[in-house]
Amino acid sequence: MHILNELTYINKSSLALGFFDGIHQGHRVVIKNAVNIAKENNTQSTVIMFKEHPLNFLTNQKIPLILTENERLKMLEELGVDNIVLLDFEKFSNIKAQTYIKDILVKYYSPIAITTGFNHEFGYNKEGNADILRECQTKYGFKYYEIPPYVYDNTVVSCSSIRNSISAGDLQKANKLLGYEFFINSPVIQGEQIARQIGFPSANAVYPEEKIKIPYGVYFVKVVIDNKEYTGVMNYGF
Repeated sequence: MHILNELTYINKSSLALGFFDGIHQGHRVVIKNAVNIAKENNTQSTVIMFKEHPLNFLTNQKIPLILTENERLKMLEELGVDNIVLLDFEKFSNIKAQTYIKDILVKYYSPIAITTGFNHEFGYNKEGNADILRECQTKYGFKYYEIPPYVYDNTVVSCSSIRNSISAGDLQKANKLLGYEFFINSPVIQGEQIARQIGFPSANAVYPEEKIKIPYGVYFVKVVIDNKEYTGVMNYGF
């Protein structure tokens, strides 16, 4: 997989567009569609996404992430994506939707297909959407795929619904919407070594700053160290 931090010519790409925080079950349908089309046409799949959540710029607030950037990249690689283009949202925020399609997507990637979720928006003032992409198919010679809402247990799977579940401590629901178990990656740091005095091993971890926080409490966890899995108990908070 190639990770690109600037616009690069990749001819006849099968594109997937979105921020893909969480890479939840709905996101996976979008990404897999782009990957499958690329394989069927002996070409490359390319995911175009932004380095930071667009709402960080638009609302001047820090949106807590379900996945860190490195976690997103690793999951996309596991899904078989060939190329990931990471763009700075601020540099593209004032581009009109039609200009973005013509001068970015078509000019650099000559797409045979473009896949997005049903609620994907792009371009200045969010004027770009599925309808505009659908209208541009014939003009620019690509096939557009709009993936409908992914519904699980009467809930539309979305990043907001997953964040709400995590923040409320309902990790069982969050995991069902994600399609995998919510996780934290962290280096182990030295603590006060209190656990040695009571006879069981412990590890002190750092909760990633940009990641959405679970409520303070005690959790049953699976711990993976050097590809070996253990069961454990985690205290988060005081």
